[in-house]
Amino acid sequence: MLKEFLFEVCSNQFVSGFEHVNGDMLKKYFEPYTDSCSKDMIGSYIFKQDGINNTKIMLAAHIDEIGLMVTRILDNGFLSFTSVGGINPSSLVAQDVTVYGRENVFGVIGIKPPHVTPEEERDKALKLKDLYIDTGYSRENLEKLVKVGDIATVKREPVSLQGTVISAKALDDKACVAVMLETAKELRKLSHKSNIYYAATAQEETGCRGSVTASYKVNPDIGIVLDVGFGTAPGMPPEICALGKGPIVSFGGRLNQKLTKKFIEVCKEYNYPMQYEAIPGGTGTDTESVQISREGVPCILLSIPLRYMHTSVETIDMVDIETTGKAIARFINELDNSDLEEILCF
Repeated sequence: MLKEFLFEVCSNQFVSGFEHVNGDMLKKYFEPYTDSCSKDMIGSYIFKQDGINNTKIMLAAHIDEIGLMVTRILDNGFLSFTSVGGINPSSLVAQDVTVYGRENVFGVIGIKPPHVTPEEERDKALKLKDLYIDTGYSRENLEKLVKVGDIATVKREPVSLQGTVISAKALDDKACVAVMLETAKELRKLSHKSNIYYAATAQEETGCRGSVTASYKVNPDIGIVLDVGFGTAPGMPPEICALGKGPIVSFGGRLNQKLTKKFIEVCKEYNYPMQYEAIPGGTGTDTESVQISREGVPCILLSIPLRYMHTSVETIDMVDIETTGKAIARFINELDNSDLEEILCF
């Protein structure tokens, strides 16, 4: 089910700020395991499993993805564009794209052939202003289909590599939305006293905005923030974590030390593999806004190792999703049977 979920959501667009377009996909998968669904005014989807006490635990993983936005319609069917979120322009060269206009318009992004590229330009880094989407339409016909402000994404179908490894666009952070789905499924098997909220947050890629409103709406006692981290690949630093070896547990001043310690204890007790990273300052995730919501929320940050972040071939190991989801469910079950006041106090 997790792979089916990921292949469907990664095949569709959830560009930051436009997540609402395909939100019913989330409902289809989460509703069998949750008791209610709501949205905030930014566009985050919040699913709830009812508990029997007043404690509220919120999991947060952003559903939005990076994308492109049309800035001008040019002669001969070309479109100039900018990025929505952080994109390396070189990753866009020779890609197919879908422009979501009045109807879907397909195009390609090309560059000048080397034969006509001056030698002094060949080694220069590409910029977005140097790239164009070629649709093949005339300008007159294209203006009937597309307008400035329409969004586009790279047209890339998810693929299975060897074993349990998959590659797709937008696994940042749909992989962690899948972790929440696995947690919800596992908690249907385990007892849980707390009220559990699964927030698929909007607009993380453009400023961690949906997590601000979602955490304000839920007002959780505990936050479990989920995002992707860097996975090992040739040329990456040696401290980068490996695919298939479990979630990355983060340590830092913005993360609750006792909650983090408790999660590690649970993983060790139940033999869930895990990895570690040190984050001395900002995490670059939804943790930033969840942690300081209202009077403050004690948070932990767990990450799924991912290769080729912010490209159309992001790559993960499904084992990490399943392991993390199961570990979080067991963690919640253990928290429900612990002295929370002792764990959460400084």
